[in-house]
Amino acid sequence: MKLLYILMILPFLSCSAQKKLQIETILTQPARVTSQDPETGRVINRSTNIPKTKRTEPAIIMQMQYEDKLTFLIQGNISSGGHTINKVKKIRFEKGKQNGNTITLKYFVEIKRIPGKESANVGGYNYTKEETYIIPEDVKVIHVELYHERLDRSYDQYLKDKENPKLVVQQTFDIKNTIVKNEN
Repeated sequence: MKLLYILMILPFLSCSAQKKLQIETILTQPARVTSQDPETGRVINRSTNIPKTKRTEPAIIMQMQYEDKLTFLIQGNISSGGHTINKVKKIRFEKGKQNGNTITLKYFVEIKRIPGKESANVGGYNYTKEETYIIPEDVKVIHVELYHERLDRSYDQYLKDKENPKLVVQQTFDIKNTIVKNEN
């Protein structure tokens, strides 16, 4: 009976937490800001939200490379707050075209709008995900692109966005020479 329990738990122990999508809340705090109007010289006091949590810059960072595997980190952020709750649903992979010895990998961050009201202290969400790609033998250059895709659009807007998705960041990895080109 104990052996049965061990065999049932074994698949869960082999799961790697590094491969999963990690989401962190960007917190803000209210603050009073004083500024002066340049035309009238009047002092203006107003309230604003200042971020407590740093926003992660959108990037694709190479973690490690073996002969036939490339591991890289996808990271970025989305805005959310007030009457607009935006959540990262998942990061979807679409293999692009192979042109000679160059291949293009496309990753889409699916952003879903949820009805309701976000907390006043939430300014958005940071996301990170580690990806591993097995490199074909004839490929020497890998071009990785990251897009944001909103799922809450009407069908016509969805088709229009599908034709011209919003490119967030792109990165080129030269596998044979291990040269990395950043193209933000």
